Amino acid sequence: MILNRAARKEAESRLTRLRKQVSIQVFTYGLEDSTCRETRQLAEELAELTNRLSVEINDASESGDLIRKFRLDALPALVITGKDMPELRIYGAPLVYGFDALLDGITHIGAPGEPKSEYLDRIEALDAGIEGTISQGIRQATVFGDLVVSRRDTAAVEAADLLWRVALAERLVHHPVSRLAPALRFIEDFPFLSIPAGTSGIPALVKNKQTALGWPFSELEALDFLFGGTDAHE
Repeated sequence: MILNRAARKEAESRLTRLRKQVSIQVFTYGLEDSTCRETRQLAEELAELTNRLSVEINDASESGDLIRKFRLDALPALVITGKDMPELRIYGAPLVYGFDALLDGITHIGAPGEPKSEYLDRIEALDAGIEGTISQGIRQATVFGDLVVSRRDTAAVEAADLLWRVALAERLVHHPVSRLAPALRFIEDFPFLSIPAGTSGIPALVKNKQTALGWPFSELEALDFLFGGTDAHE
């Protein structure tokens, strides 16, 4: 069992807020290491707490189509999804403060709030600016926004919650096809992960594995960083 009594009680309280069905797609190896096993077990234990949350376990060796669909590049991975909602990716085991980030992601999908109008206005303004300088095809290309954190750092919770809010706002503007592929990565599980120069440490928001924005930053700063340039990937 991964959840202790206190964590289970906290999860039960948070999951009662869900108003919509939420799905967690778990991607792991057929022969699991400890990180994959803990990630899978945690998702399964959460699903036992509410009928609003479903979990599907995927063996990566047999799930190539889904891995491509969700644009995954590492294991273990969780993808939190819901109808007409963004896909929130988590790479590594969401333990310690990562557990809070996971619960925040689930509740954002299952009990979404209304994004601030200033976020929506900023996204539309950035879209308009890009349309004036580059082709429509580039404008619609995917932006990979990877938030690299330590699950032992309390800042991971606030930073992840900010990324989830940005993803919700972006989805609302660009529905039905999101431009942003948001992901949370735990450095403990990917110690050789390369963070682009220009940041003093983590948390760091990495765009398309090329440039990084160091914490702290605001939602508007994150939007400017993610959508203000032209280096999106097809």
